[in-house]
Amino acid sequence: MQTSINWTDPINWLIALALLTLLIGQLWFIARNQSLPTGRKWLRAGLNLLLWLLVVGYFLQLHWPIQRSLSHALLIGDDVPATFSRQIKDSLHIQDSFTSRNLKEDYDSVTLVGQQFPVETLTKLSNSAVQWVPYNKPDQLQGIRWKGVVRQGEIQRVTGRIQSSEKQLLRLRFGSQTLDSVALNKGDNTFALQFPAFSRGRSQCELVLDGTTTLDTIRFFTRPTEPLTVRILLNNPDFESKTLADWLGKQGHRVQVITTLSKNINSNVSINKVGKSAGRTTPDLIITEPTNAASATVKKAIAEGKSVLFINITNPETDSRAINQAVGSQWQVRKISNEPVISIGNGLNALPYRFTDNLTQFSVSGYPVAVQQTTRNGFAGRVGVSLLQETFPLSLSGDSVAYNRVWTAVLTRLSHSDKGSIQVNAPVYSGLQQEISVNNSGSSSPVMLVGNDTISVARSSINERSATGSSLFGHAGWQSVQDSLAVYVNARNSTDAVANRQIISHFMLARSLDQSETGQFTRTVTAQLPNWGWLLLLVACLTAIWVEPKLL
Repeated sequence: MQTSINWTDPINWLIALALLTLLIGQLWFIARNQSLPTGRKWLRAGLNLLLWLLVVGYFLQLHWPIQRSLSHALLIGDDVPATFSRQIKDSLHIQDSFTSRNLKEDYDSVTLVGQQFPVETLTKLSNSAVQWVPYNKPDQLQGIRWKGVVRQGEIQRVTGRIQSSEKQLLRLRFGSQTLDSVALNKGDNTFALQFPAFSRGRSQCELVLDGTTTLDTIRFFTRPTEPLTVRILLNNPDFESKTLADWLGKQGHRVQVITTLSKNINSNVSINKVGKSAGRTTPDLIITEPTNAASATVKKAIAEGKSVLFINITNPETDSRAINQAVGSQWQVRKISNEPVISIGNGLNALPYRFTDNLTQFSVSGYPVAVQQTTRNGFAGRVGVSLLQETFPLSLSGDSVAYNRVWTAVLTRLSHSDKGSIQVNAPVYSGLQQEISVNNSGSSSPVMLVGNDTISVARSSINERSATGSSLFGHAGWQSVQDSLAVYVNARNSTDAVANRQIISHFMLARSLDQSETGQFTRTVTAQLPNWGWLLLLVACLTAIWVEPKLL
């Protein structure tokens, strides 16, 4: 037996004292009554003691533990067909099922089937243990993820999961152009699509199934790279370097082209005003040939943590050894064909070699170009090698988009991370909390501007230049972040399967259920006599006390 009385409250002690006084008074009056025989005294004392015990029991609100079978029910989502719900009933051996329109709230355990539920329905399950069985509709996204903010030239990766009804193609399309595609098999599929983000600002592409059905629109913001100071060092002028220098200048970078015309005679051409002071400092990027690998300019750039790209490779095996000896890199190549050049698509050719893997090496996706991180004098520099043949024919033929994609992707690998970069996982939905991370931030401000709101950010205990905050994004559409960037916020739609799954996932995470109850058939609950039971007992006892002197 247990009681719910709070003995720290003085009033309860006063009531207990009054009840004890009442018992003593009753027994004293019965004992001193000389007119009653001994048997009647014992009977009357017993009846009064019983009445007193009932009053004390009601005052103490006694309750006791009992074992009770758990009750289970299924809550069927609006997106679930009847055949699937019957299968779940049979497999879980649960017969009671409801929808959000006729939900009963007196079940110990509720299993959600599907993911389309009104938020009001989920809030009614606060007293029940909740489990979730998702429903995977054929040819509908089960989940999808991409970067909400990327740097120009960075590889945008779109990953997700889909239940395919047949063998078909899943494509990422930008207008009529296919950026990437993957073949789906019948059944459950995970997919990963990628492409370099070559545009600037607010960007979008479409995820299309079988060429006809648009599953989702991939919206993201592409931030431009910071202008670089680039120095091109060549022994002989050529169309490749001239076209590349012109393109770098159009992208806003400061370019200095130094070419050897004859012995002791150099040509020095600047684009975007590379002044005398800039010409004397070490540039952010040097583009040169393997014959210049041992030059003092290249070695100084590597020692100061800058980047160097070697182009115009003619003999990859010999050139890679020369580069390794000069700058301390670890390039190794392997021949893959006996042809003098091989085609890599989109009108591009490359030398018939490939780079062997290295822990400090990162490839440029889609192209035979790689970058290694090397350390000299305590500074981390980047050394890139391109096995591409001439790329300027793309520009001359008018395919500026393909040329832009090649060199934007290469430049991104060679560039160091920008200051104040922001990372947001998309898709983002209004009203659902989303984390925002800031890296390489030079600001110590504890807040961040998101749309018209100000959110708090917490500094990382490991890296003081990194911070994290979260926002609910109250409005749909493009929302500005720190003025210069933007994030697209999707409106929550009851028919959006991905949004519904996110809502259920947030709900399940917030509940933090005790999974130890899973699989049990009974649980311990408390029971107590209801008020009407106490009333009947009191009336019966008072009746007996009233009848006793009249009958005996």
